[in-house]
Amino acid sequence: MRRFVDGEASDDDLVVLGSLAPTDEARVFVAQAASLGPAPTGNLYALLAYARDLAARAPELQRLLPVAARSVEAFDRPLLVAVMGEFNAGKSSFVNAFCGQEVAPVGVTPTTATINVLRYGPPGGRVLYHDGQVRELGALEVAPFLRDLGEEAAAVRTVEIFFPLDVLRRVEIVDTPGLNSLRTEHEKVARAFLTEADAIVWLFAVGQAAKATERDALGLAHAAGKRVLGVLNKADQASTEELAGVVRHVQQGLGDRIEALLPLSARLALQGRPEASGLPAVLQALEERFFGHARTLKRRTALAALTRFGGEARALLPDEDPDPAPARLRALDAAEQTLRGALAAERVGLRGRLEHAFRHAAGEVLEFVGPRRWPFGEARAAAADEEFLFDFLEDALGQATDVTRAALEEAAAAGPPVPIVAAVERFRAYGRGVLAGGLVERTLREELSTAGPGRERASVERALMRHLPDVDGELLTPLAAEVTSVYARARVACDEESRRLAMRRMLRAERLDRPLAALEVAVAAIEKN
Repeated sequence: MRRFVDGEASDDDLVVLGSLAPTDEARVFVAQAASLGPAPTGNLYALLAYARDLAARAPELQRLLPVAARSVEAFDRPLLVAVMGEFNAGKSSFVNAFCGQEVAPVGVTPTTATINVLRYGPPGGRVLYHDGQVRELGALEVAPFLRDLGEEAAAVRTVEIFFPLDVLRRVEIVDTPGLNSLRTEHEKVARAFLTEADAIVWLFAVGQAAKATERDALGLAHAAGKRVLGVLNKADQASTEELAGVVRHVQQGLGDRIEALLPLSARLALQGRPEASGLPAVLQALEERFFGHARTLKRRTALAALTRFGGEARALLPDEDPDPAPARLRALDAAEQTLRGALAAERVGLRGRLEHAFRHAAGEVLEFVGPRRWPFGEARAAAADEEFLFDFLEDALGQATDVTRAALEEAAAAGPPVPIVAAVERFRAYGRGVLAGGLVERTLREELSTAGPGRERASVERALMRHLPDVDGELLTPLAAEVTSVYARARVACDEESRRLAMRRMLRAERLDRPLAALEVAVAAIEKN
């Protein structure tokens, strides 16, 4: 209760507390302690933060947290444009041509390439690793770090490179190593930018444009609603006629996956020959299609991120299991009925086995005593006779109750544990007490010695049967009461589990289902306006 009041109650705490609540209203009140609260309306940034906080609070959604957090961080940053394409298409050269100076490393190999994000700021860098570690780089450390990077490249998620260039005030550039990079870790991150970037510049290389892998990747970008500008790099390596043929081939092969396709020679642009390079036309297209619509593109990216978050979140939620209580209660009823039937049968069976054994014992003991009869019909019993009769009856008691124990255990197998063995052992101890408490001695020393000739067996049988162990009072009635108690506790436990399951469902509704539904409604309302 203290943790609930302090707002520190775990889900398990709330389940226990809610299952004790007397009414549905009280249970809802408890469940609302797990709620994130109402989703904000009309504010994209607040909705992105809401999705992030929802992922942070819900263990089921933890895998969505990194992307949700990046979406929040990216919303108020400049337009994010990903430069993508096959490896060796000249992406880094294009970035350098766009920025007007050498800012992206060129000439790297697929094994050492990293995903670089160019941002405005004082010269320097920051290395973000897959395990969450961060390393700051000084202005003079960035180039050596990228140049000398070896196997450590596999551990790097992205490298942020900061330059005080005016163009980076408006746009941040993601320089990817290529979707055919040898590093699967980098390819996975690069593909993530197909959906996380606000717009995409796709670099094709003359001579290998519109490959199947490019069509597939661009199909993903198109499905995600991304605007893609195609740039045909290394245009200076082809004649005018060849270039026109390549352009037709790309446009026919990719259709509406790209908005436009412009030729470019990044090499000539870096040599200070912009007109011959085609760079002015590319820059104009970027301005008209991307930079001039930055807020619209950012808004579209945010809405798409929220829509994906909602879909992926629902896919991660486990299906709700049906309440097993009704089936368990039916099974308990059936199991109890079976066990009580076995108890009723043993009331007849066990008593019959004991009666038969006691009658048989009378005959056995008389045969044992018979040769030592005294003259004039007198019979005497010795200590050995008493021991013989005691052992005989004790064995008979054990055998008879073994059958009972086996029958009851088989009947009880489908239900909760019933202390059948303990009950049978108590009955055996009681029976041995009856035998040792004078039954054997009185039977042999009194009944046998006073009975007339020919009447010894009947007299001994009567004496033994008068002291037959009380099957009902000492075993079956107490055991039936124990069955009642065990099954009552099992039903109570079943009801408690049902209440806890209902409470877990309430918690899930407050913690996940309602926030996700509210998020979807809020996103739909923004998309409408």
